[in-house]
Amino acid sequence: MRSGVALTLAAGVLLACASSADQPAAQHAPAAAAATVVTGRVTTIGSDPYITLVIVTETEDYELVGDRAEDLWRLQQREVTVRGRVVRQAYGPGFPARLQVDSYSLVRDRTP
Repeated sequence: MRSGVALTLAAGVLLACASSADQPAAQHAPAAAAATVVTGRVTTIGSDPYITLVIVTETEDYELVGDRAEDLWRLQQREVTVRGRVVRQAYGPGFPARLQVDSYSLVRDRTP
């Protein structure tokens, strides 16, 4: 009698495992980060050797990261629109959200 119960239990476990494995992988993967578009002034914060490139908006600052962010070092003190995705949320003063730059466009050449 015990072997029949064990076999029934084992069959149930196998069916449960098989049904969850049959689900599409997209349901198990974390959601992709949504695109973010921000407009603000590009500047730096910190002191040598820990200088960080950021975009300062009316509501929040973002640390600019990624290969495309390297181009923005030459646009300091200019107003730009940056498109990308947030790869890390802000976690306190001096630690702004991190924005992976996909593209950018110059809004205004110099701030008066």
